[in-house]
Amino acid sequence: EDACELYISHAVATVADEGVDLSGLKVALDAGHGASCVTSPEALRRLGADVTVVNDDFDGTDINVACGSTHLGPVRDLVAEIGADVGIAHDGDADRVMLVDAQGNEIDGDVVEAVCAIDLKERGKLAGNTAVSTVMCNLGLSHALRDAGIELVQTKVGDRYVLEEMRARGYAIGGEQSGHVIFLHHSTTGDGELTAGKLLKVLARKKAENGAKMSDLN
Repeated sequence: EDACELYISHAVATVADEGVDLSGLKVALDAGHGASCVTSPEALRRLGADVTVVNDDFDGTDINVACGSTHLGPVRDLVAEIGADVGIAHDGDADRVMLVDAQGNEIDGDVVEAVCAIDLKERGKLAGNTAVSTVMCNLGLSHALRDAGIELVQTKVGDRYVLEEMRARGYAIGGEQSGHVIFLHHSTTGDGELTAGKLLKVLARKKAENGAKMSDLN
């Protein structure tokens, strides 16, 4: 009966335990009529974000229909309407996430992984100084990590292969361009809500340090 609360508490703890909250961030959220309808808005609000959500009703008939992570139009419109710092869109089962910045530019899994891997390295928490992706990742991910002094290991396509490599070597982060990102210290699968929280944590920290916007990280 308390499954939602258990999950929300876990998602919040992955960010709050690092001493960062999301106060001052205005977030547009498209829940895609799916699994994140209840948990994602509540988790982000508990972390201090100002959240406006659409497509958060659910009856099982319209999951992902012209909304969510595969249809970014609604979240782009909401970002423009409310002047959000960032837009978040989940797919139906919320195991992945796609985002847009304040100008509506897409932020895919490769960008999320690069930003979060570099943040982990800067804080001395990037195990093996390595991130994991697949052979389908954008060349920009490889270059961004290389420029930050991070090694990229590439696997066959599929998050199962990313996870196998991470487990075998003890790596902390891996993912795919589609928005599946695994933070192995917190989860053994892609988790769109956890991923969004991790990225917004980096944004909140950078914004507090130097006024950075999401577009500066993209």
